[in-house]
Amino acid sequence: MLGLIPKYPILTPKKLFILLTSNQFFCSFTGVDHHFQCVTFGAGLISTESIESYVWLLKAFLKAHGTQPTLMLSDQDPSMLQAVPMVFTESRHRLCMWHIMKKLPSKISADVLDNTDLRSCIHRLVWNVYIKPETFESRWNDLLQTFGLQEHSWLNDMYNMRHLWVPAYFRELPMCCLMKTTSRCESSNAAFKVNSTSANTLVQFMMCFENRVDSQRYRQRVSEFKTSSTMFTGNTELAIEQHAFAIYTNAVFAQVQKEIIKGKFLCYITNQSETSDCSLLIDVTHLDKRNNITNVYQEFHTYQVSVSPCLLCLSLEKC
Repeated sequence: MLGLIPKYPILTPKKLFILLTSNQFFCSFTGVDHHFQCVTFGAGLISTESIESYVWLLKAFLKAHGTQPTLMLSDQDPSMLQAVPMVFTESRHRLCMWHIMKKLPSKISADVLDNTDLRSCIHRLVWNVYIKPETFESRWNDLLQTFGLQEHSWLNDMYNMRHLWVPAYFRELPMCCLMKTTSRCESSNAAFKVNSTSANTLVQFMMCFENRVDSQRYRQRVSEFKTSSTMFTGNTELAIEQHAFAIYTNAVFAQVQKEIIKGKFLCYITNQSETSDCSLLIDVTHLDKRNNITNVYQEFHTYQVSVSPCLLCLSLEKC
């Protein structure tokens, strides 16, 4: 499930993964720290995957952390879908995109998927983190019309619940792009499984669990040391790049540096015009690595200001 921990931009999905000899399911709360590493913020044992069990688990997590998470990421478990809004009334619940998209072959005719570019078109659309909701809706409708799938029941069901899984509907949430799938949680669970089996007693399992948590803490200390001892190596002459290196960890800086480079070399202002209220309307075009136009952004300014394309693009590419 999901937790927003002070100091760290954390998103925490949940996954049940092991059945103990006491007939209990182990459920871990996994998130991402400021080194982009998996962190376990809590765990619980439940006897069933019912709504009541999930509600109890979420309340226990909320009691321990004292605050509701900003975002909750999980698979399409029907009990979880009902339990989350009952406990986390101020949180956004997000569904794993990978679990949804992997159903394409079983939901859509193989003839359509294999003999057209429908699969690639859908993937390019739903994984786009830059477009706005209205753009997604328009392109989705155009896609269905192009392939004659307006009456497809599963696609229409996924569209009706688009606010639960499409990135365009999470643009306003800070750090919303850190996790779009439960892959990190599954990776963390796989690590717990290394020294654990369904034959373990509860005491044995908890010893294995504590060892994995200690391993996470050790990796974080190593990352902290590397961040504090690394010298700056820039790829541009922009001051913002050196400033980013000074305030971010190595892992976060690597991602920010990519955005700075894209802003410098793959974004440019295509048009500037003044509106009737003396505001400045700036159009910024964003290219991909093949120099194909991916998006065109518009930004209003209420006063005249000199803006470079790279910095403007960075302000517009918030996710």
